[in-house]
Amino acid sequence: MRIVYDATPLLLRSAGVKNYHHALLVRLLPRAAPHAMELFPFLDSLGRHRNEGSNFSRAATVARLGAVLAANYARLPLGRWATRRADVFHVTHHLMHPPRRGRLTSFVHDPTPLLMPEFHTASNVRYFRHFVEQVLPRLDGVLVPSEAVKRDLVEQLHAAERRITVVPHGVDESFFAPTLTQGVRDTYNVPERFILSVGAQEPRKNLVTLLEAYRRLPEELRRDVPLVVAGPRGWKDAALRRALDQTAVSGVLTIGYVNPVLLPALYSLATLFVFPSLYEGFGMPILEAMAAGAPVITSNVSSMPEVAGDAGLTVDPRSAAELTSGIERLLTDAALAKALSERGRARARTFTWERTALATRAFFERVAGA
Repeated sequence: MRIVYDATPLLLRSAGVKNYHHALLVRLLPRAAPHAMELFPFLDSLGRHRNEGSNFSRAATVARLGAVLAANYARLPLGRWATRRADVFHVTHHLMHPPRRGRLTSFVHDPTPLLMPEFHTASNVRYFRHFVEQVLPRLDGVLVPSEAVKRDLVEQLHAAERRITVVPHGVDESFFAPTLTQGVRDTYNVPERFILSVGAQEPRKNLVTLLEAYRRLPEELRRDVPLVVAGPRGWKDAALRRALDQTAVSGVLTIGYVNPVLLPALYSLATLFVFPSLYEGFGMPILEAMAAGAPVITSNVSSMPEVAGDAGLTVDPRSAAELTSGIERLLTDAALAKALSERGRARARTFTWERTALATRAFFERVAGA
């Protein structure tokens, strides 16, 4: 069987989605045998992984993204050329007109561009709407990271349930044995005890509610345990900027984008990790924090209870009062925090990228009838 995998996300500036594709391909490519796997658009490696930009040189990136744009808007038959002898083409929403020969599959990370368009840029909504209307009905198989995404695709976007396969993400081994903790303290000047939030500063991450919940904590707790907000600037963040301005002198430390090399240590130093997102297709930061031993508070919606299981506290993400109560409980109940830390590490051990890679290969084999 010959599989062509759309690796266009590796050419872009991205965090979560790009990290997924890179982590999977690192494990999947060596395990593809006896099948052959190639990377679209005409890539011969995964490049040097980075979130701030393309994994490849400027010339290689411009050439390949230009070709993808030409395929999308000038109907250059790029996909047809790349998949001439392919049994399966695993496409992303970046290619708007995939070829009609062979089996076609894709991965849907989350359906919020259509379910919650107010949280996305207009271009992201436009691309995803095209994908749902023009590509999703043609797919022979769809990978999703959680039962929540599968349910929403079927119930909200009317996808065929029989074609959807749930394959959860994994977590890198580095999160279980963090190093460079002193480097984190030196770089970001984090205190001995702190509450941690990690994620892009965009509306879906619900940081405005988190800031309000933190503001409601007793003053002595806020004085002793600051809130550290880590993550790059996102989009539609005017409300967040106002909220940050209001809490600038109230124990909130924003540290911006964190080098992935330092992220495991940052999680491991946290007194607790809070992730009150309004929707996640999976919720990688939950898994990373649990692996590093941080007690977790997260949302009781979408996929987040699936990932946290019994190893995290779940709350209504739209209730600042409920979030405040959960944070205060974990900050003042050392026995509960220790129990969640231990359960979290054990649960995180059940999510491996190797397992994800093998399940993904089995999915391709089923679709192709190999």
